[in-house]
Amino acid sequence: MNLRRIIALEMHMKSTLISALIALAALPATAGLTYDFHTSTTGMQASEQRGHVSVDGANVRMEFTAGDGAMIGNGAVMLTHNGGTTIAVLDPEAKTYWEVDVAKLTAGPLANMLAMTNQKVNVKDAGDGGALESFPTRHKIVTASADMSIGGGPAAMHFELTMESWATEKIPTDAAAFLQRRLGNTGLPMLDKLIAAQSESVKGFPLKQITYMKVTGPASMEMTSTTTVSNVKKATVAPAQFEIPKDYKKTESPLDKMMPQ
Repeated sequence: MNLRRIIALEMHMKSTLISALIALAALPATAGLTYDFHTSTTGMQASEQRGHVSVDGANVRMEFTAGDGAMIGNGAVMLTHNGGTTIAVLDPEAKTYWEVDVAKLTAGPLANMLAMTNQKVNVKDAGDGGALESFPTRHKIVTASADMSIGGGPAAMHFELTMESWATEKIPTDAAAFLQRRLGNTGLPMLDKLIAAQSESVKGFPLKQITYMKVTGPASMEMTSTTTVSNVKKATVAPAQFEIPKDYKKTESPLDKMMPQ
């Protein structure tokens, strides 16, 4: 498997789960809440996901009306009982499920293959982000860049990343930074700094986020992912909604099947 494919594969795996979990990172740890989400990814590994989220404290249920067509199919359900530390993905039609440890997801092949130099990270407060879903927002922009080398050799690629966030503080966000902190342990220093910077600078519930990534060199590629949250409501969610049905059988994670050996 060539480097371009490995980079695309890992970014696709992470964007598929992480973009869907962007709003999950900003869930309040108290009252029940429901909302709709839509994520569109263009460029390498293009996909579109949309669905509905129900949350009660650390319990989260994400129902995908449209999955990514690879790991998460239409009608799939994602469950977590610990705010996203571990996730179960259910296939209601096949009555099966698979699990993923988010911490292990960050330790992919890129962490062992690539070294980064000339790392730069910048956080900009772009001011008033206007109203989204009738909530006032603040617009923040995080940019990062680095040169990348393979196996300690000379720099062969250049990496650029821009993350924009429109967040509101009108929705409680006690757990707003948990996902960013967890994903900060990538083993790639530039990404670690980027995510740590975002965690500290972006406050509130993100109603919209745009992530743009560009790699130039032998493995040139571009990806843009946009996630929006809508129809936010306080709600009471039945505890049974967060449980895996007893007649579902556990299967191997497709992440393990997709990873290069």
